[in-house]
Amino acid sequence: MLPDTIPYSPCWRPADVSLLSDGPLTQSELAGMTLGEIPYTHGLEPMERAGLPGYDSGVLCLLIGMFLLLAANFRHYSTFFKSFLSDLLSVRRREKTFGVRTFSETGVQISIVLIACLCEGIIINSAFPERSALGPVSGEFVIIGALTLIAMLYYLWQLAAYGTVGAIFTDRVSARMWMKGFNASQSLLCMLIVVPALFVLFNPDASEAVIIIGAVAYVFARSVFICKGFRLFYDNFGSLLYFILY
Repeated sequence: MLPDTIPYSPCWRPADVSLLSDGPLTQSELAGMTLGEIPYTHGLEPMERAGLPGYDSGVLCLLIGMFLLLAANFRHYSTFFKSFLSDLLSVRRREKTFGVRTFSETGVQISIVLIACLCEGIIINSAFPERSALGPVSGEFVIIGALTLIAMLYYLWQLAAYGTVGAIFTDRVSARMWMKGFNASQSLLCMLIVVPALFVLFNPDASEAVIIIGAVAYVFARSVFICKGFRLFYDNFGSLLYFILY
């Protein structure tokens, strides 16, 4: 006796009632059957989920440390921003008061420069999404940390170079104005790239746009600094040679 209802199975269709009998199967019955393993019953091969730089605990520790340093100097930011535009653009000589720089302003400047170096490391890291040569063991923390360190060394090298050139080729006041202009341009760069750098940490697909924004911001900040240097050192046509050397 055949049952009143035959449950559905993915391996055979309800029409194949001959499976319940002991008789041999005909060719037509075999043609309507699926024999052997059924591919979809095995599921899909698992794929490793791509990690995001923003989910790396070491990178997050770097970010938290930098912003804690920023928060520690937060109460002094009003003082810093009062002199920021003057340092960035002004070439007015103030012999008596120009050398005055409080410890709080120095702390703010250091924190901003460190964040700028970290942001530069993050943006440069986003330009190389495939780093098979470095291997997966290195991790985002090691790579971003190394790039941040390189950015810091590059900043210190520029600081030493500008300080040496200023001390040799110009007077003390002009050299200080030039150095303050450089530090102010680095602060401007930090303000321009901090948001794109944080965005690309959690959205690697936007790396191309962020790299373009970072490059434009760097060129803009550098151009502002060069313009201040030109206004500071240009006296006549013959001084162009000295300006090129600077």
